Amino acid sequence: MSTPSPTTMESTSTTLVLLPLTRQRKYLYFALMILATLIWGSTFLIVQETIKLTGVMTFLALRFSIGALALIVIFHRRLRKLTRYEFFAGSLIGLFLFAGYVLQTAGLRYTTSSEAAFITGLYVPFVTLLSLFILRQVPTRLAVLGVVLSFVGLTLLSTNKELALTFGIGELLMLGCAVANALHIVSVSKFAPKADPMNLATVQVALTALLSALAIPIAGEPLVMPTLPVWLSALFMGVMATAFCLALMNRVQQSVSSTQATLIYALEPVWAGVFGYAVGESLTPLGWIGCACIFLGMVIGELRLWPRRKREQIV
Repeated sequence: MSTPSPTTMESTSTTLVLLPLTRQRKYLYFALMILATLIWGSTFLIVQETIKLTGVMTFLALRFSIGALALIVIFHRRLRKLTRYEFFAGSLIGLFLFAGYVLQTAGLRYTTSSEAAFITGLYVPFVTLLSLFILRQVPTRLAVLGVVLSFVGLTLLSTNKELALTFGIGELLMLGCAVANALHIVSVSKFAPKADPMNLATVQVALTALLSALAIPIAGEPLVMPTLPVWLSALFMGVMATAFCLALMNRVQQSVSSTQATLIYALEPVWAGVFGYAVGESLTPLGWIGCACIFLGMVIGELRLWPRRKREQIV
């Protein structure tokens, strides 16, 4: 699951100038971001198979503990300067991160990885709606069109061959995940300008690991040693999908505009659909049209009606 910066609205907050970037390095960054979306897209299928072997909270505790450890090792010097503001802001943001991953991981038990990825992608239009009320940021006309397309896509994706809506527990959990992700992104927009992004990220991941571990007995999951496949999955998810991708996002978006970055991040559900199709998952024709509508809604929502300003907000 990705968390790109919201750019579908006209921002009134302080803006930062992008750092200069050569053409070669720009292409390298684009390639690395595409690699990140490929990793994120593969995680839906990996998680879906892993939670057949262990509990949701157990897996999340392992994954985020490994991710937190990796971030601490890499950014330990920055963490020595962790401020009280960064700690409390990161903790608040981490609550939304925790909610998003719990809902997404649990939802994968009841729906396909392809559907899960596209429904989770609804966080983009939700960011537009929530930012209007929380950040007082007015969406552009294309952003509104993106919201409409996304919800049309969700309806089509939830329609079966008999043209009846089949919005079950899995789809509901994924929709809740999209809302939690949107709240996570909006809260990052609100607090990140005054904090070190790596310190914020580390606090979020560490809190998610802690809350997941505390929730294991509450969820009634047995305290047993996970099997080797679970450890391997958690290692890949913790190091690559969490620590590596999160560090990559924070680095490249110092030089790549948030608009360009989010357009590339929109490839995540496409990769998830490809992986799902490769293992035999199938959607109805209306389902595929619905996925296309959600994807178009994500992309259109990130475009601007007006000429781009010389300055872009970096979160």
